[in-house]
Amino acid sequence: MTHTITLPDQTTFTANDGETVLAAAARQNLNLPHSCKSGACGQCKAELVSGDIQMGEHSEQALSEAAKSQGKILMCCTTAQSDISINIPGYNANALPVRTLPARIESMVFKHDVALLKLALPKAPPFAFYAGQYIDLLLPGNVSRSYSIANSPDQEGILELHIRRRENGVCSEMIFGSEPKVKEKGIVRIKGPLGSFTLQEDSGKPIILLATGTGYAPIRSILLNLIRQDSSRAVHFYWGARHQDDLYALEEAQELTGRLKNARFTPVLSKTAEGWQGEKGYVQTAAAKDYPDLSGYEVYACGSVAMTESAKSVLTAQCNLPETTFYSDAFSPAQ
Repeated sequence: MTHTITLPDQTTFTANDGETVLAAAARQNLNLPHSCKSGACGQCKAELVSGDIQMGEHSEQALSEAAKSQGKILMCCTTAQSDISINIPGYNANALPVRTLPARIESMVFKHDVALLKLALPKAPPFAFYAGQYIDLLLPGNVSRSYSIANSPDQEGILELHIRRRENGVCSEMIFGSEPKVKEKGIVRIKGPLGSFTLQEDSGKPIILLATGTGYAPIRSILLNLIRQDSSRAVHFYWGARHQDDLYALEEAQELTGRLKNARFTPVLSKTAEGWQGEKGYVQTAAAKDYPDLSGYEVYACGSVAMTESAKSVLTAQCNLPETTFYSDAFSPAQ
């Protein structure tokens, strides 16, 4: 049995029994607001206007009991039990179209345990995306993995991805293994653009950027876009990792922030070696220490679920950051 889901602009799509609202939308090339897709981040929050639903597991921080009593749902873990109508804060009826297309691997550069892939796309029609969005990389054997786009939207025909090696990971074996299936000049397919982790372009508020690991990739895209716009917004970028080698583009991150008129960069390590001159600890605690009042700021956090959850909790509770100006893209590791 299928159920019809109606969006704020009266766009409709169908969901199968047991299929989440978000998965059904993605299957039909509708890019609804989301990030982690696992009920942890709260970015896919919506309001049930009518109909019956069933909610799966989610974190209490992403959706409290009080919010549920007010009709709030998380689209990534909600299944329709009847035809339903939903209202989505920040819904953009004019979102960029989601497309599936081939891409040629122009180059693969390895830095520490991260592979930097540059993909060449068909020239027509041009592939458009917003800084901070991601694509699904479709690999042999019906393997699909999500990766943020690391380059600027004005760099037409090219996508850069930063892929971290994960022990026993299916995708990792295809790239880092002794007999890799993903090689330079090879052809892969991509699907995108996806996600709603994008800068609020109509705002002039100062910006705090938080990243851990390859969460640097979408932050890099945002920084490049700000540089292209010759932005004068205040920006402070914190990039965290365990060890210094994990900050695989440290000099580049310093250089990019240096090209902005009013920007700072703070690297943060949780496990420091002798001689480390940067911050110690975690990006969210470093930001909270530097900015005890974030009531007039926007925060963009990208990285592990643990970091994004902690950052939201710490910065809203301790630093007066409005929940409405905290934006996140949480990476859920996949084998």
